Amino acid sequence: MRRVLAVAAAALFAVSAAPVAFAQGPTGECTPPAETTVERASWAQERMAADRVWPLTKGSVTVAVVDTGVSAAAPALSGAVERGTDLRGGLGNGDCFGRGTFIAGLIAARQGRGPFVGIAPGTSIYPVRVSDNPPRIQDHAALSRDIAAGIRASVDAGARVVAVGLVSTIGTEELKAAVEYATSRDVVVLAAAAVPKKGQLAFPARYPDVVAVAPVAAEGPLTELSYGAAPDVAAPANDLVGIAPAGAGNRVGSGIELAVGYAAGAVALVRSYHRTLSAAQVVDRLQKTADQPAGSLPNKYIGYGVVDPFAAVTTILDTDPPVQAVAERLSVPLPAPPDPEPGNRALWFAGLAGAVALLIAGPAIVATREKRRRES
Repeated sequence: MRRVLAVAAAALFAVSAAPVAFAQGPTGECTPPAETTVERASWAQERMAADRVWPLTKGSVTVAVVDTGVSAAAPALSGAVERGTDLRGGLGNGDCFGRGTFIAGLIAARQGRGPFVGIAPGTSIYPVRVSDNPPRIQDHAALSRDIAAGIRASVDAGARVVAVGLVSTIGTEELKAAVEYATSRDVVVLAAAAVPKKGQLAFPARYPDVVAVAPVAAEGPLTELSYGAAPDVAAPANDLVGIAPAGAGNRVGSGIELAVGYAAGAVALVRSYHRTLSAAQVVDRLQKTADQPAGSLPNKYIGYGVVDPFAAVTTILDTDPPVQAVAERLSVPLPAPPDPEPGNRALWFAGLAGAVALLIAGPAIVATREKRRRES
């Protein structure tokens, strides 16, 4: 049974730092501690380059992670994880499967013994545990309602950003209402746009008020994936360095849901620095400052582009409405008709001068001709 669970988990959350199954077996087996430290920053950390904005903000807001819980025992998240909630009862600050902790680490991990650090290391994490073993979820209508409950709990707890790591293939009225509730409370909700199988839908990412996040790799967009929602933005999701629920080392993971972590961290940075911006304005800023692809927008694979934390915080956007030119009535005077008199006088004077010259020269011309006639 444990081997089956391990294979199922690997399909959605592949890890390469150690031969570890991110799943919980019937005997309570959980992912083991991470002890190996990755000594080099990942391509995703270098691409995000969030440290450029940390002199301005490190994200002093609360971000909820709705997934498998978040481990408060992870050294890199020490002091950052709130008590949270487990939808089955109890707290959400434990994580057996490991993905919720991994996403939370991408957002908020403090500097550990290696170069890995989260994109917004000043944030607090409110964990919501929906499932201990996502790959084994069969009832997606129930999952949709659970995600709805997780979003509501996050909003009521004061989260300004909600990162949903789970993907339901079915939308429900409860989930739609929960998203509307978050929007009415000025909360930004982000969710994964990609799906495991072709033809599936992605909820809550399909709802218009949710930021649908597409995964990208170091090489670029993942065009071979299936998308259950049109992406709004994209963020790294492959070969990411992160953390495990226990241990001071790192995990290296890939998964379509992991892009939500980096995107949510970028939103946290914007919300903490631009305190007066509404949720809609924050999303607009995230899109307008993204590393946009060539061609028309939104792109079918990455929406408005890969999130750029530094640009999202520091860019001065032109928010003034376009100025409408005022119509002017211009009166152009016609030129005055030309006065013919000067020309007439000139012609008259020229004619008179010619006549006078002829009168003076005429007798001489006649005399000359008469003399030539006599001589001939």
